[in-house]
Amino acid sequence: MNQKHLFAGALIASLLTTDVPTSAQVQANWFVLRNHVVGNCWTATLARLDGQYTNTFEQKAGGPYDTEEQALDRLKALSDEGTCNRD
Repeated sequence: MNQKHLFAGALIASLLTTDVPTSAQVQANWFVLRNHVVGNCWTATLARLDGQYTNTFEQKAGGPYDTEEQALDRLKALSDEGTCNRD
């Protein structure tokens, strides 16, 4: 398991432990996330709760996107320009 999987696991765990009010409108979209310390980037879905996308400490580097393919295209562009480290 690499760092990308650990961060994704932490993101999923934070989403699962978040209390969701019954009146909240939940919507999920694709994003490119970037760890500001080591510069790794990856794609993930974030849930939108009451108007805000939930996430942990990662910086959003792109999104929201409707499909994973759009997020992967952004990830490739960020890697090509040097904003994100290549795996």
